[in-house]
Amino acid sequence: MLSHNWLFGSRKAKGQVRHVATAEPVSADCADSTERVGERSSLECGSNAAAFPGKAGAALPHSKALDAQAGTARTISVMSRAVLLALVLAGSTLASLCVWRQPDADISGIFGSGSYKTVFADITDSLSQRIGKRLGFPLDADETQFKYFPVYKGTKRVGTVMTHAGKGQFGAIEVVVAVVAGDSGPVIKEVRIQRDREKAKAALRGKEFLGQFKGMAASDEFRVTGDGPGIRTAVKGAEKASQAVATAARKLLIVYDELGRP
Repeated sequence: MLSHNWLFGSRKAKGQVRHVATAEPVSADCADSTERVGERSSLECGSNAAAFPGKAGAALPHSKALDAQAGTARTISVMSRAVLLALVLAGSTLASLCVWRQPDADISGIFGSGSYKTVFADITDSLSQRIGKRLGFPLDADETQFKYFPVYKGTKRVGTVMTHAGKGQFGAIEVVVAVVAGDSGPVIKEVRIQRDREKAKAALRGKEFLGQFKGMAASDEFRVTGDGPGIRTAVKGAEKASQAVATAARKLLIVYDELGRP
């Protein structure tokens, strides 16, 4: 089934913006796709002991060749599933990018009202190195492309929203960061958490913690501390989760700045 997600934007000097259409592949397991009421295609699923479709009790011709084909099919199936599992596990480890789950609610809550566009910006090797130098650590392996959402009221652009999945103590923390123009560069208007599995969920989503990010620029201190300069932890015991949110916000600010504030 083909679905199109058209992306809007223009090419910038420091990042490449592209129009993209995506297609969702349809796949099915052999046993599921060939199972029918009253019949089964045994050759397609690598079994040579089933009955012919529609002929109860009629044995399938047996031969060494069929056995070899069946064994090969089973081996390929097992290998394919193993590769798929490895890819899924790798993706869950590296999945820093995430979707914007509630754009209407976030725009209403942050900007009052408005519309948005979706833009993808490719990260070149040289740009990745510059971003990594400012961050103090390299971008994740899957961060070869960033997505951002310019927000408009009528024809006037009022801000930009970006999303990122940080690595918390109990899983991914999906962070939404709204950015607006400041006197000397982009600053954070608001940070929200749209999904997490942390035990300190209420504290992480509370205004006391997230409110600290308002007005912060990329040059500010995003290090989480107990009571010193920087960001105060959401609650004792949630230091790792608090730092994941802070790091995600800082990373998105720096990426946005390096892309030329598109």
